Amino acid sequence: MKDVKVYAQNLRSYNMGLDQGRWITLGIEEQELQKILTEQLHLTENHPDMAIFDYEADFEIGEFEDIYELNQAVAQLKQLPEQDYEKVMDYCEARDITSPLEISNVCQQVDEVPYERFPDWINENVKDPEEKLGYALFENNSLAPVIKAAGMEDYFDYKAYGRDEAINSYDIGDHGFVNKRISVDVEKYSYEEIKEMMKDQENDLDQGQTFSTFQNYEEQNVWEPEQENWSETSATYEQENYTMPGNESVIEEDIDLEITMGD
Repeated sequence: MKDVKVYAQNLRSYNMGLDQGRWITLGIEEQELQKILTEQLHLTENHPDMAIFDYEADFEIGEFEDIYELNQAVAQLKQLPEQDYEKVMDYCEARDITSPLEISNVCQQVDEVPYERFPDWINENVKDPEEKLGYALFENNSLAPVIKAAGMEDYFDYKAYGRDEAINSYDIGDHGFVNKRISVDVEKYSYEEIKEMMKDQENDLDQGQTFSTFQNYEEQNVWEPEQENWSETSATYEQENYTMPGNESVIEEDIDLEITMGD
């Protein structure tokens, strides 16, 4: 995804005729964002009012969005694999979801989004959205084998089929389609809950990387004796018995170890 930027403005200063706005690239640490707002936009607890006068993003951003929730949503979107990002964007567009907190909720439940991607060959060869949907659904239709066996596939109206399904059952996105009858709960988690989950996910990732690095280190640093350099090893033992006072028997061993090194 491309960088998400907003032009944030201190409203109190703006109303006094002062321009203290600046562009902020989002998806950063919360502490870093807070530092920008206080030190550069001069926002304080007593005068926290700000507005977003402009933005660059793949989705709509309202003038008075909570910038912390927006920053959190962007951070989540940036962590998604490309196909999951496209899924979230298609779903949010289909459901008219623009609230940052709701977008964050969709990101947290990305595996539950009722979405199916268009096959690559459809994206490459079919341009009309309704026709794309018609082709995609036709492949999973129980009548498809019958129509193909009868040689009537070329006479099938994919666009009309897709149009009817778009009205009744599916919303069409840029990369796939969303089932109208199923939704994810966009109010399931609060800002703080998502914040904690993101921390847990980061910790899990860090632990996984640490284990992987340690395991790799172990694999690269295992010492194995070079047995092929040892051609012959022999040892002789001499054993002597003698008796200590009190009739205690002691065994003393002399070991001569002879090692022959190979070439």
